[in-house]
Amino acid sequence: MDCRSERGFVLIATSIALVILVALGGLGIDVGRMYLIKDELQAFADAAALSAALKLDGTGQGIENARQAPVDLATGPHAMKWNMGTEAITEIAISFAKGDAKPDAQTWQAEPHEAGEYRFVRVVATAHAPLIFLRAFQALKADSSIVAAASVAVKASEVARLVQ
Repeated sequence: MDCRSERGFVLIATSIALVILVALGGLGIDVGRMYLIKDELQAFADAAALSAALKLDGTGQGIENARQAPVDLATGPHAMKWNMGTEAITEIAISFAKGDAKPDAQTWQAEPHEAGEYRFVRVVATAHAPLIFLRAFQALKADSSIVAAASVAVKASEVARLVQ
């Protein structure tokens, strides 16, 4: 067999393997970054849900205070942020539910009318995670992917605890 044809095969095989390795490395970087962002958002959602649950006192003002608690946690000089502490968390959804041991799924409301029996708070924080390498595989060529984290806390007596 000719030595020249073997070199050509090695060049083709190495090129294909290199493209596959770079693609897998890029996939690992983007997916790892999304997991990191998810962890940062989860820490915020947990803290925000506990903070909001502590504000519930059975009054309309308690609901308003609970609604403001995650915003306060996301702003100010000691704000919790994502993307390694560089980006403010701005997409926050908060809702409330009634229930005893667990939240009644049918009572979740963002704007409850009567405040008396709402004991559960759900905070959902979302962010647009920038993509670098996965952009090539996106059907719409999006430059980001939505990452979300949610947490539910309950107010029991004078303490709050996470339930989800």
